[in-house]
Amino acid sequence: MQKTPFHIISGFLGSGKTTFLKRIIKQYSSDRKIGIIQNEFAPANIDGAELKQLGKDFNLLEINNGSVFCVCLLGDFVKSLEKFVDEYQPDDIIIEASGLSDTTSISEIIAASALADKIYLASNWCLVDAPNFAKIGMMKQRVSHQLRMADIVVINKTDLIKNGIDKIRDEVKMINPFAKIMESTFCDIDFELGNSPINKFYFSDVEAMVEPKVNSMVIKSSRKLSRKSLELFLCEWAQKSYRIKGFVNLTDDKIVAVQCAFNTIEIIEMDNTFRPTELIAISDQFTMREWNNSFKEIIE
Repeated sequence: MQKTPFHIISGFLGSGKTTFLKRIIKQYSSDRKIGIIQNEFAPANIDGAELKQLGKDFNLLEINNGSVFCVCLLGDFVKSLEKFVDEYQPDDIIIEASGLSDTTSISEIIAASALADKIYLASNWCLVDAPNFAKIGMMKQRVSHQLRMADIVVINKTDLIKNGIDKIRDEVKMINPFAKIMESTFCDIDFELGNSPINKFYFSDVEAMVEPKVNSMVIKSSRKLSRKSLELFLCEWAQKSYRIKGFVNLTDDKIVAVQCAFNTIEIIEMDNTFRPTELIAISDQFTMREWNNSFKEIIE
């Protein structure tokens, strides 16, 4: 059984996530079996009803009255998603995360539960509401976390501001120096289903190849690493990975952003604001247990 690519779409309230989903459904629903997960805090999913009005063929799993990233609901979410995958067997799954979600947690769910044999993290998108980005106030920390773990950041609603795009772009780069940044109005951008770190190595060949049994793995830690230990750790595992990305808290009180693809290793120093270490790996050459044990050995 091939694993299903799983895509995260995050962004603060009103950033355009549902509009983005509608575009994806219109573009792909006639050719692929799409599974959509919508997660909102409201007891009634208005956005889900809006998607159904498209008249397109897709399967929808609605998670209301709380975030699937809340610990108290994770067990129910895993069971619901596992049943959803088994019942509909979608070609692709896309989750529209609530505006307050901690998107790293979904990767942990995939890596550490029965879902690990069924799905893998293919891409992580974050939408930015251009005219309101500077107005999110107390929610800035949560939005920044969504940004820092994203593969692709879409600065949306650029038609509603006359200037300030460069400032938003610079701030996004400060938060996540490795993210691809796109600009859009009404989320009018290309979304390639199946797009993932392994896409360019497997899916574009003239003759179809068997999709590797890729795993998504997450490490979170409040412990600090020396720079030398980090470099040795990455040198060992980067060559076995399609991608490693995240942030690491070092013993010299520095924070670094990390991105690896095979033998390419990039380490960029960030500001000194404390953040727990968070690393995500995508590979078909090692397990979460092997990776986690290796990490524990280098922690000082």
